Amino acid sequence: MAKARTWIIAILAIIGFIVICLVVLAGVGTMWMMRHINTTPSTATQAVRTFEQERARFGTEKPLIGLEDIDNGPGVQRRIDAMPTSPTKPTEMAILVWDPDQERTVRIALPFWMLKIGKRKIDIGSSAFDFDRFRIDVNDLERIGPKLIADIQRPGGERVLVWTR
Repeated sequence: MAKARTWIIAILAIIGFIVICLVVLAGVGTMWMMRHINTTPSTATQAVRTFEQERARFGTEKPLIGLEDIDNGPGVQRRIDAMPTSPTKPTEMAILVWDPDQERTVRIALPFWMLKIGKRKIDIGSSAFDFDRFRIDVNDLERIGPKLIADIQRPGGERVLVWTR
């Protein structure tokens, strides 16, 4: 009887430890999302101003991917392999989305290490940013340094800006 009681206590201790680990993991995941995803209510005028401010840091630089690439199939406006190597390595990919239906802007900051180990397709609103589809390699993005990846404006008003920093 004492042996059975010892086994029950051991099993309950293991189950308790697993539950505590799951709670901690959920908390860490929630904190990560709160730090890397920011949703803000925004009018169309505020959204335009926000996009202009972010786009201004790239001047006249053309994005690697345009709307025609998204709608017409794979392709990249500029050849990444022909671009020079940058001494500055980006640390994250930043994504800014304007959703006119819900009148909000969404900012997402994905660390580069996550891009390297995570899935290679990122769903952004009604469009999908797929590294494989556009023949973009995360290692090439890291090699060329901070760049404007995509500036996409949909006819319905949705806008997506993707860059590395």
